[in-house]
Amino acid sequence: MRIDLLIIGLYLVGMLAIGYRVSDQSRDVEGYTIGNRNMSGWPLGLSVLATFLSSITFLGLPAKTLSQGNWNAFVFGATAPIAALVAVRYFVPLYRNSAGLTAYELLESRFGYWARAYAALSYVTLQVIRIGNVLLLVALAVEPMLRWDEPPAAWADRFSAAQWVDVKIVGILVLAGLVVIVYDVLGGIRAVVWTDVVQVFVLTFGALWVLAELTIDREGGIAGFFGDIPAERFDLGQWLNWTDSGLWDWAIPSVLVIVIYGVTENMRNYGADQNYVQRMLAAKDHRAAGHSIWIGALGYQPLNVLFCLIGTALWLHIEDIKRSGVAATESARAVSSVAADQVLPNYIRYELPEFVAGLIIAAILAAAMSTVDSGMNSSSMVVYCDFVKRLRKTAPRWPEILSLRLWTIAIGAFGTGMAVFLYLSLGAGSSRTIMDVWWQYAGVAGGGMFGLFLLAWLLPGVPARFALAGVLASLPVLAWGVFCRGLAADSPWKPYECPLHPNLVGVLGTLTVLAVAGVGTFLGSAGRSAADRRSAN
Repeated sequence: MRIDLLIIGLYLVGMLAIGYRVSDQSRDVEGYTIGNRNMSGWPLGLSVLATFLSSITFLGLPAKTLSQGNWNAFVFGATAPIAALVAVRYFVPLYRNSAGLTAYELLESRFGYWARAYAALSYVTLQVIRIGNVLLLVALAVEPMLRWDEPPAAWADRFSAAQWVDVKIVGILVLAGLVVIVYDVLGGIRAVVWTDVVQVFVLTFGALWVLAELTIDREGGIAGFFGDIPAERFDLGQWLNWTDSGLWDWAIPSVLVIVIYGVTENMRNYGADQNYVQRMLAAKDHRAAGHSIWIGALGYQPLNVLFCLIGTALWLHIEDIKRSGVAATESARAVSSVAADQVLPNYIRYELPEFVAGLIIAAILAAAMSTVDSGMNSSSMVVYCDFVKRLRKTAPRWPEILSLRLWTIAIGAFGTGMAVFLYLSLGAGSSRTIMDVWWQYAGVAGGGMFGLFLLAWLLPGVPARFALAGVLASLPVLAWGVFCRGLAADSPWKPYECPLHPNLVGVLGTLTVLAVAGVGTFLGSAGRSAADRRSAN
């Protein structure tokens, strides 16, 4: 038996065993959704860290570092402690002092049910799309690493080479989705947290092994590795983007642009994302909840460095291949002559032993599953609490815990089905297109949702009608920022092309909600004051 497939199989069985082990503590709604509010800070913190990470991080961060030629991608993760400081000071007491189970109940008490429903629907839709994207991206990466290029002899006449690739990818999608559904349904949030703990260690171990393979055998060891890399490969990119005309260029991903985006996005994660709020609620007290936030934010920093180092090491490895003149071999071509996002998967396939490759594939699956399980569990909780239970007028036909488990299965099935749909409709070579789909929807939905939360927190005097006006105004602004870019030179819309970097679109949407609602409230107050003065006279 192949050792790499054995390792992957044992890993998946281990995840199921953890779900079964904690299932006896998830027999009611509070146990299934928030662990009866008695969980310790350190496993919750590692679960937060696992939620930060994903297969996109494992594969995408090294690829981005490799392709950009610097460490600009490092800046986003480095902003997490800034958002954590705000979260521990404000968000932890805000949510833990409320009696609710989801983040979106706060919006109903402030603006009405429309706000709660809008945010909850946006969140669930985002999570289903995210689950589909993560599963598909990891399947596209893992498929060539399995080194299973030919179908079994009994199936050789049934599938062509291209069809066999389709069978493998769909099989990976269904198997990974099914494993996560089973352990999530069995163990609820406790299964999510404890499998996340294991997955953090597995993916960290896998990443360290890859880096060791790329550096230790070099002449001069680690010192020689750093000595062979030009200083600009460790640069963070441009800090300021003033143009010759004296204007700021917001289209370039300068350090300032990434900092603004990172702080905003990470604050949205902590303050408006049920994945993170759920872990705050699951903690046994405020102190444990705060510790979980800090463990996630600070624990990500060395991993941020680790994955950027892997990208830089891959660049040096490619340079060594080119200098040595062995680029004609199959393994060398597979690493040095492909797109950046395929370099790491091909390196694992062609240049690592089976045993090591099995561990790395398990690590990539761990990164994906730590994202998928959180999205499934939190989404089922949101659907049940914010829609089913909130709108129900009669007694439930079956126990609440059964309804929650059924919604978990449904969300997992929808997410897995989304992955299969995207693969069959877009094709195996469309990973960048798939990521574009994800970021486009995330920008449109996330910006308006976070703006609504900021109104609830920061501007208590804003009436619900102006909050609604702000959300509605943000939607065309966000759509313009997402879709009106990269236009052809002869397009009639070219003069109206968005000049902002794509990462700033969500920030723009958030500011639009705040501006429209704030101005509407001010003008409304001024109008009432003038009317009061006229009536007094």
